[in-house]
Amino acid sequence: MKALILATVVGIFTLSSQTTFASDRPAHFKGEAIANTQQALVTLADANAKLTTILAGELNPTTMTEVHQLTYTLENALALIPAADDEIKEVLEEVHLGSETMDAERVRNNGEYYLQLAKKLTK
Repeated sequence: MKALILATVVGIFTLSSQTTFASDRPAHFKGEAIANTQQALVTLADANAKLTTILAGELNPTTMTEVHQLTYTLENALALIPAADDEIKEVLEEVHLGSETMDAERVRNNGEYYLQLAKKLTK
């Protein structure tokens, strides 16, 4: 009987600690909400201009965080643009992953390639 009570108490503490840990995790960014293709194209142009400016400067923890946040909005925009193919989405994902790991070379190289691909979408 004591073993059953002990197991129950341990189970309760385990569940409550998992809930606490889950709520302590930082939330991921959601990016800008985009309603339609027209808004996606405008957002894409604006966000690409910001990314161009960031890539032209130093990639430090602050700017890498800006890139990371920006990739969420860019992903939202690309999802609503029919001409956005898998290649541009994969390259943007490389920018995103590079910003998570603070890999400046990965961000810069993939960011520049992404921007080349994105020009085709905004013409």
